[in-house]
Amino acid sequence: MLKPQSLLIFIFIFIFATSCAPARVSQQRTTPDRHYAKGTYYLVKKGDSLWRISKKYSVSIKELMLKNNISSPRNLKVGQKIFIPLRKTKNTGYFLWPTNGEVLNFFNEVVENSINKGINIKTSLDNKNVNACAYGKVVFSDNLKGWGKTIIIKHDSNFYTIYANLADTVIKEGSYAKKGQHIGKVASGKNGNYLLHFEVRKRNIPQDPLRYLN
Repeated sequence: MLKPQSLLIFIFIFIFATSCAPARVSQQRTTPDRHYAKGTYYLVKKGDSLWRISKKYSVSIKELMLKNNISSPRNLKVGQKIFIPLRKTKNTGYFLWPTNGEVLNFFNEVVENSINKGINIKTSLDNKNVNACAYGKVVFSDNLKGWGKTIIIKHDSNFYTIYANLADTVIKEGSYAKKGQHIGKVASGKNGNYLLHFEVRKRNIPQDPLRYLN
């Protein structure tokens, strides 16, 4: 019989693996500028309004309109991508970046009918190393169907970081990773791109990683 803690981890991994397939990465660069760490991007869905988005991200409607050159709140369109300037919280900068590269797909972005629950980071052949974002216990280090080789690390305050689409892993399940420790390498994806799928979750609830990365 599984111990309560082992059962919790099993349930977490099961929900993670079945919640959605990893977003297919668009070949078109979606990063509008090099300052994405200071904000995030939101794809407008049916039923959205600037008021609802402003409440969700604690940003004023006026600032959203200013940052996105929106002349009227009524001009919001389904499928429109708007920039959300992030507010500093106590968790801002909590994690190191897992690898050096450029964000191709953002949190909650719909790519080929899949919802991205993290971010996809494009790196290069010469820079494929993946590092632990913070100290924590490795609760999973194995293959996951649809995700490839995957590492899940549990941190303080019930945070989890997930590193998927790895070519290899160099840390075992049950061990502890230090902040910045090398844990694996990124695998190649479409057209030879090296793409890391990275997620931050609070318990099992996906979070926008750009809110926590330093």
